[in-house]
Amino acid sequence: MRAELMMIGTELLLGQIVDTNAAFMARALAEHGINVYFKTTVGDNVERISAALETALSRADVVLCSGGLGPTEDDITRECVAGVLGRALEYHPEIYAAIEARFAHMGRKITENNRRQAMAPRGAEIVENPHGTAPGLFVDDPKGVVVCMPGVPAELKPMLTERVIPRLCERFGITGTLRYRVLRVCGMGESRVDALMGDLILSGANPTVGLLAAVDGVTIRIAARAESPEAADALIAPVAAEAAARLGGIAFEDRGRPVEGEVDALLAERGWAIAVADAAAGGAAAARITAAGAACFAGGVVLPHGRAAAWAGHPAPVPPPPTEDLGDPLARTAVEMAGRLLLDYPVACALSLVADPAEKRTAGAVRTPEGWRLFGLGHYGSGATGQTRQAVIAWENVRRFLVGLPAE
Repeated sequence: MRAELMMIGTELLLGQIVDTNAAFMARALAEHGINVYFKTTVGDNVERISAALETALSRADVVLCSGGLGPTEDDITRECVAGVLGRALEYHPEIYAAIEARFAHMGRKITENNRRQAMAPRGAEIVENPHGTAPGLFVDDPKGVVVCMPGVPAELKPMLTERVIPRLCERFGITGTLRYRVLRVCGMGESRVDALMGDLILSGANPTVGLLAAVDGVTIRIAARAESPEAADALIAPVAAEAAARLGGIAFEDRGRPVEGEVDALLAERGWAIAVADAAAGGAAAARITAAGAACFAGGVVLPHGRAAAWAGHPAPVPPPPTEDLGDPLARTAVEMAGRLLLDYPVACALSLVADPAEKRTAGAVRTPEGWRLFGLGHYGSGATGQTRQAVIAWENVRRFLVGLPAE
């Protein structure tokens, strides 16, 4: 079965609204073994919507549309579907009565233009929308199946998962499932990951392996199709194990949380809290662990790199330095910053970062009851992207220290 998504709305093309519906739809359909091959975004124009729909029906078994089912003059999806399929629009008084009842329940007065939402192409199945006024449409035509859903995410998502997908599975006899397992790698570039496991990507048919690079790491997605979740998981397991082995154990299971979330979980197991001194990433290290909702974060300080040494050196003394050579002034400052944190905060752990812009390098130190680790960070440029990369690599070094892996 081939599916295509059609996202309707001029506001999407103008960038006024971010299209989150398409990503949700693609994931939900894939989980039920429905293949999405194309996605089209089109504005509120009869000719362009009709042309896009004709094209989609020429290459897909089902076209799922989002948007254009409201009461206003530019909500024209119904008219376009009816025209392309050669079906007259019919008025459904029972739909209008349901819309009227919903308005009354909300204490609002219905307007005449809401009658548009009670129109449907002849022979269409009406898809109930308990979360809004616009019902969905399911039209099974010799040209293909067309599904129309509202563009409001809070209305589309339950309609898709609770009503449309079960109807599609029934219509096309879909019984299997598609399962994913996701691994994350921080501190290793996409090209290096591909060099280590690229043959798994090329050879995979079921499961398939894919890579996705982002500023906060590389995601490895392993997907398998089978008749049951258990059978799919059994196909995925050996491939995931091989990928992890190829990467030297640095990949970790994506549980829907970033690397700093993993650090929080590891610290929670030990009952430790951590403070952060950042004179390199503009506070990004603290911001990320705060955004992750980490319970282990106890606070910290953000400093200009030029003030790091003076701040770290007062008050003294600092905890004993690690055994590594501290002849590098930047590394020494990172150690002293971590020591100052342990004096200022009632925590077991400290993370410090300090940069030398002239030499384009950054040093970090992490101190836990299990010992010290010093590490260097690459230079990732200026601005928010560079700061994010440094913060991610810093937390990845903490994670690796806590699980017994070598430094990044």
